[in-house]
Amino acid sequence: MTQIVKTVFLLASLCVGLHSTLAQKRGFQHGYIIEKSGDTLKGYIKDRSPEPFVSLFKKVRFIKEGSRRTRKYGPEAILGYGDENDDYVAIPFREEVQFLKFRYYSDAFAPMTFLRVIRRSEELIYYEQQFVQDDNNYLNTVPFFHKPSSKQMVRVTQGLFGFRKKHIVEYFSQCPALIQAVNQKNPEIQSVMDLYEFCLENCAF
Repeated sequence: MTQIVKTVFLLASLCVGLHSTLAQKRGFQHGYIIEKSGDTLKGYIKDRSPEPFVSLFKKVRFIKEGSRRTRKYGPEAILGYGDENDDYVAIPFREEVQFLKFRYYSDAFAPMTFLRVIRRSEELIYYEQQFVQDDNNYLNTVPFFHKPSSKQMVRVTQGLFGFRKKHIVEYFSQCPALIQAVNQKNPEIQSVMDLYEFCLENCAF
């Protein structure tokens, strides 16, 4: 390697390192976006303000590797994004209220939104909706299960009241093992993840 090539390589490395440091100082993390074409672009991502008083952005900020330009992407513009810890997908999602009964759907009539993917299989997906209450500025989460074969989703818990048993039983009406386990408070099911694993092991989709 000639001295000129070595110098160019060193300068390029320094620029990349400086760019990474500046991005991280601005609150960005190593991450990626998935374009509508299916291509994955790596770079630096930012989707919220720092804790403890969090504000979620309607559009994620993204800096592509080797660039200084910050671009903003809403859920209509990309298929998803992620950072070193979490993955998010853009899906149609809507809440419907009839006679004080809440139902949740993923269909063509729903606006696009970002949901965090906790676990995924071909039969069942475990999503998490993140939001911030206007009166406290703290991050809250709501777990949802979705059978890709169905337009409807089910909200798994209801605040401090635990599992939404009636809705879970209704959603998994063709799984007797799960219905029995939920109604009898099976000790194996203590968390949403326990419930998800139980579904995969005992239900036919």
